Amino acid sequence: MFGLTTLAANKLPLGNMLFIIISFLVLMVILKKVAYGPLTKVLDERAEKISDDIDGAENARQEAEKLAAQRQSELADTRQQATKVVADAKASAQKQSDALVTAASERATTINQQAQADAQKLKEDAITHAKDDVAALSVAIASKLMQKELSLNDQQALIDAYISDLETK
Repeated sequence: MFGLTTLAANKLPLGNMLFIIISFLVLMVILKKVAYGPLTKVLDERAEKISDDIDGAENARQEAEKLAAQRQSELADTRQQATKVVADAKASAQKQSDALVTAASERATTINQQAQADAQKLKEDAITHAKDDVAALSVAIASKLMQKELSLNDQQALIDAYISDLETK
């Protein structure tokens, strides 16, 4: 009612009013088809693109987290392998060191035994040469004293007796 009194006050004819309302409604339909339709389509597409971008960013973030976790795992594995390699190298070096020490000790023992055997042989050779020299001197002295030449068996018996006397003294 308020609208009819306002119309009457402004003296707008009802026909003009209907024409303006119909024109307004036609204009709204045309705007909806021409402007609002494409505009809402563009806004919907933009909203969908933003949603896709957000989903893509979320997927990229999850993939980045997964890759970071994988890299952390690989880094831990690499550290563990490096520790194992170092431990293996230390063990190998220790084994080689032990083997070298053992080989050197065995060689030193062998050289010591060989030196003792050589010293014993030299001692025996020296004793043998000394016995021969003493025997020769004894025979020479005995020959001069007796002025006779002893037979080989007599010489040997005399030498053995003289040597056994030397050994007991």
